[in-house]
Formats: sequence, C-alpha cells, structure tokens
Amino acid sequence: MVTLEPCTMCAGALVLARVSTVVFGAWEPKTGAAGSLWDVLRDRRLNHRPEVYGGILEAETAAVLRAFFR
Repeated sequence: MVTLEPCTMCAGALVLARVSTVVFGAWEPKTGAAGSLWDVLRDRRLNHRPEVYGGILEAETAAVLRAFFR
C-alpha cells in the first residue's frame, strides 16, 4: 500500500477516532499535518495523540506517487 502523510482533515479524523498508530510512507510538505506543515497528531492540546511513524519506505512510496501523477 502506498501512503502519503495525512492532511489536516484526515489527521483530525484520526485523533477523533482515537487511532493508536499512524504509519505513512511519503511526507507531504504542502499539506501534511503529521509533522511537515502542521503536527495535528502530536498537538498536546488535543485529548488523544497517536504514535506516528513517517517516511517508511519513503523513496519507494514517493516514486510510486510521482509515477501515478505523471
């Protein structure tokens, strides 16, 4: 599965759903909300903070996404 860093809306949904762990492949510097642009998933003001593992197989994931959008 190819994954991209969640956006703000998706990150908020993950927090509200109390998902325990979020794993994704490629960082998204324009809209990412798990550490790139924002860090919604680790915001101490929220009542739930999942563990976040980003950049897993990053090069492979980025290559697949670039090929898809080409």
